[in-house]
Amino acid sequence: MSAVIFHLIDDTDPQAYWFYAAELCAAAAACERMTYVVCANHDHAERFDEYLWGYKADAFVPHTADPEDVEHAPLFLGVDPAAGGFAYVINLSGAPIERATEREQLDEVIDHHPANRDAARARWRDYQAAGAKPQHRQITHVEMDAP
Repeated sequence: MSAVIFHLIDDTDPQAYWFYAAELCAAAAACERMTYVVCANHDHAERFDEYLWGYKADAFVPHTADPEDVEHAPLFLGVDPAAGGFAYVINLSGAPIERATEREQLDEVIDHHPANRDAARARWRDYQAAGAKPQHRQITHVEMDAP
């Protein structure tokens, strides 16, 4: 059975969501787990790609958004929630991930906005209906390193 984890970020700082998502990606990269990071669209993927390059002055998160380089980095940034071939998925898109129960782990990162929370509740129910047993982690404050 796959792990489906909803990370509910209550912190209203505009950078909290991005920083938390980057830290989740850094942890996946450190474990050298091939992980698919699903973004909402190409602009979102490009902005997160740029964010990963500089969110910490003393850290590098190896990643790529180029399908031809997917074998050379533990994180692949893309926009297709239906993409197969990835056991680990970090969902930043707000869309449901297809075949969630076939993944080893699916991390859903949800910001504090009510509309996004409502959409997350619908995904939670969808994953439950598919046989997953979602868990949640309440993140009241994201401790961000000083720039």
